[in-house]
Amino acid sequence: MRVVGKSDVPIHELFVRLNPSKPLTGAEIRNAMSGPAPQLFRQIARHDLFLENVAFTMTRGQDLNAAAKLLYFEYSGATKETKKGSLDQFVTDSVRDTKGLELAARKVVDVLDSMSEIFLPGDKLLSSAGVFAVYYWFIRSRSTGDFPFIREFLVRLDSERRANRARATADPNDEDLDQELLQYDRLNRSTGDVKSHEGRFRSLTRRFSKFARQAAATP
Repeated sequence: MRVVGKSDVPIHELFVRLNPSKPLTGAEIRNAMSGPAPQLFRQIARHDLFLENVAFTMTRGQDLNAAAKLLYFEYSGATKETKKGSLDQFVTDSVRDTKGLELAARKVVDVLDSMSEIFLPGDKLLSSAGVFAVYYWFIRSRSTGDFPFIREFLVRLDSERRANRARATADPNDEDLDQELLQYDRLNRSTGDVKSHEGRFRSLTRRFSKFARQAAATP
């Protein structure tokens, strides 16, 4: 069946109405929106990193949702709120800027190429979609000379966070608790907020600088 309309708005509404059996995710609805952005989301989600390294589930469009966040960041040149309404508005606002979106998509692919060299197949570090965009923005900010150390840093960070949470559970008043790590964990609970993206990025940047200095001082 072929549907023709004067605009894409009624076609988008028809798509939603023809899929009433279960609620559609934001990514699934966004995938049917007009403009160049949804097509670029699909292209990005076919990158080898998503096919080989990512460990979070990609059913119901989670890969498209992650791709949308990366393109939104790169197009904006900054981290942004990535809740459904913000991503939908990004698609709408950028509908006439095909050139700008394609340039941003090329930059996304360049960073994903680097990430493919950093992470392992089915990497447990990429088992959460909530941290994926932050890791992307962090790696994007690093020089190629840092790349060999990033995975070790992230593995150590995960271990330190687990140990810190265990101490906090045992004794919330423990003076040795790492408050920055506790704040990082709190920010991880609201992964769509721009403050969450910014706060976790700053924490990763600070802690990696310390990690790199220690690594350089080790004979």
